Amino acid sequence: MKHVPLRMCVACRKRRPKGELLRVVLTEGGFLLDPTGKLPGRGAYVCPDNPDCWTEKKLRRFAGARAKALSEALMAHLGGKDGQNTHLPAG
Repeated sequence: MKHVPLRMCVACRKRRPKGELLRVVLTEGGFLLDPTGKLPGRGAYVCPDNPDCWTEKKLRRFAGARAKALSEALMAHLGGKDGQNTHLPAG
């Protein structure tokens, strides 16, 4: 049986298989959404199917003062409240 890496959502703290979560990379220029999971830099994982995980308050643990900008970017890229659009452009 193949090993499936588990990662924790930075917002809700649930452990899920890496492929089920969306990686967000913190760069000097801001945030990049990394659906491939291969971009260099400090990254955190967020549930793409749970809008509660995209709130500013829950993202402060990872993003600090830039949590509001990250929250707005996630809302825009993940399709608002339904969370059905999980195929994201990187950037």
